Amino acid sequence: MQMLRILYRKMCNLTCKKAIMLVFGIFFILFFSGYMFFFNHGPPENIIAANRENRQGFRVFENKDSNKNELDIEIEEEERKAIEYWELFIKKHDFTPIGELYDNCDEKDRMMVGRTIMLPDVRWGGLKGVKARTFINTTLDSELTGGRFFLEVKYNGKDLYSNNWELCTLDEDYEDRLIYCPFNPGEYSFVKDRQIPLYLPKGRYETKGWMTDQEGQIIVCGFSDFSL
Repeated sequence: MQMLRILYRKMCNLTCKKAIMLVFGIFFILFFSGYMFFFNHGPPENIIAANRENRQGFRVFENKDSNKNELDIEIEEEERKAIEYWELFIKKHDFTPIGELYDNCDEKDRMMVGRTIMLPDVRWGGLKGVKARTFINTTLDSELTGGRFFLEVKYNGKDLYSNNWELCTLDEDYEDRLIYCPFNPGEYSFVKDRQIPLYLPKGRYETKGWMTDQEGQIIVCGFSDFSL
């Protein structure tokens, strides 16, 4: 009788172990499948190539208002030259653009002051991903002593995230800090890299970000549109 009990316990333990291993195996398969479907972005070169293809038909907005006076015509010509400058910059370096920056958010009256591109990125431990690099050439007409930075993000056409921060302390925790208030009036050029997180699910992302000065006036407004 004792021998039968021992044998029964061994068989039960073996069955339980097999059941646990089976459950663990199913969980691993489901987890791996979910990761591959939702979060595995693929090689950086494939992501960049897909975004380059998506932007092939993209046209930067140009003001085509027919009722213009002489001043409007001059402003429109300056806007056109700014667009041509940045388009040539992108083509010259064979960059993959994913965004544009302007001196305000109004589609009908704005000057392009920068572009955002997508680049491959290698991170800690050799992990490969992509990053956004933003180029800005802008002019401040008056002293900048404060302001705010606003950000809105959409995922597959739906609102995902919205927030705002104090402008002068926006990047104080980063080694490549660029914002040190106050800024004197004059011309400024900035280049800023930001890693695109690996944990973001696959899909289309649209962002709008803008900076205001201490009076609440917009000084830079940027838009980006990319897919992972």
